[in-house]
Amino acid sequence: MPIKRDEAWKLALSIPGSEERPWFHKPSVFIHDRFLTKVHEKEDAMVLQVGSMEMRDMMLEAEPTLFYITDHYRNFPFVLARLKALTPKVLKEILTGRAVQLAQMKPIQRRPKTAAKKKIAKKKKV
Repeated sequence: MPIKRDEAWKLALSIPGSEERPWFHKPSVFIHDRFLTKVHEKEDAMVLQVGSMEMRDMMLEAEPTLFYITDHYRNFPFVLARLKALTPKVLKEILTGRAVQLAQMKPIQRRPKTAAKKKIAKKKKV
């Protein structure tokens, strides 16, 4: 049975270590400080970042009824997964597998704010 948008969102947030965070001003799910997924705001799909362009192309070829891309994602390692082709079990498998990959990656090194950025941030608060 296909999964609904709100079910997909709840399932993504149920992955251990996941948290809701804005990404390009849209609600998204992160894990280990890295993007995991989001429900696409226009398409009836989940946005998934994959490990490489080669992996994306293999997924598109292997499962064209499930995975697709739009022109927006053409140059990036992302796929869209059709909600009507997803079941909760399949979505959980996809997200859990990606979460394991992200856990194995080096932590993201955050750059400290520069003095100029701190000054701008202070002005915005006032």
